[in-house]
Amino acid sequence: MKIKSILISVFVFMALLSSVSCAAAGNSERIDNTAASLLHEKIYLYDEGNVPYGDDCREFCFMTPYLAAYPTGGAVLVFPGGGYNHLSNSTSDVKGYGQGVDNNGNQKESSSIAAWYNERGISVFVVNYRTTAVEPNADYRHILSDAARAMRIVRGNAEKYYLSKDKIVVQGYSAGGHLAAMLLTQDEWVPDDENYVPDEYDKISAKPNAGVLCYAALSFQDELANKSTRKIFSGGDKALYDRFSAEKCVTANTPPCFLWCHEKDGTVNSGNTYAMAEALDKAGVYNECHVYDDNGTTAHGLGVAQEYEEARAWPDEATAFLKNMSF
Repeated sequence: MKIKSILISVFVFMALLSSVSCAAAGNSERIDNTAASLLHEKIYLYDEGNVPYGDDCREFCFMTPYLAAYPTGGAVLVFPGGGYNHLSNSTSDVKGYGQGVDNNGNQKESSSIAAWYNERGISVFVVNYRTTAVEPNADYRHILSDAARAMRIVRGNAEKYYLSKDKIVVQGYSAGGHLAAMLLTQDEWVPDDENYVPDEYDKISAKPNAGVLCYAALSFQDELANKSTRKIFSGGDKALYDRFSAEKCVTANTPPCFLWCHEKDGTVNSGNTYAMAEALDKAGVYNECHVYDDNGTTAHGLGVAQEYEEARAWPDEATAFLKNMSF
């Protein structure tokens, strides 16, 4: 088992902890949210007729809530993978749109990890963002708009969901890991579509408080990039490769990150994870990186990875990482 763990100094870490509120919605008493935890009704990201870069995709832009029965105040926004051409949490092929537009079933990159976090008091919102399965011309504008909007809605409804506004994490798998990293490293994303009418949510920060990056396709550099993922997100514009290579966008203000992957992943080069960890290290950002071997497996899209002797530890390790920051 190969593990690389990186931690900043205890003084910086304690300063980080002091910035995080101690209890959900400012209340230290245990909250029983069992009734709401059983409901998973879609939360649409946009109003009818007001979707940036294309009104016809509104029904595919939503979150599915998995609220903790006894919330600690922490929340994780989950971005499933799928190479930006579909969503891995799909269970059906919707006529006229293709695979990757719903969020049904016990999916390994969505509801499975939601159940894991819920048992530990952390609420989860699985985000359905636009891909080329529903919008053939989808690129960074559509995708980033959806991700930022999801973050703003969750933060804007923190009290309703018994959350702390300072305990909201982004977690992504594969291409979804790249999307999570974009929220972690890019400036506040605001749609520049002149037909889109901003509302009160658009005034809220979309900056996450931490990130969990799972076998993420983070780099757009030739030696590391998953070429199809890069092509869709950038729209094929080579001038955008540096701008959207996560490891090149890390600064001292990047939130703490937990990263993991398999050394010989056959779809996303493990060098993506190493490069991001190195960039975080150089910037002095609190982070923890785990690279597993599991007998040289080349498998990708592992989700909770409970069938792997080494990687199966990652959900507990990620949870411990978040709990160390009072999530």
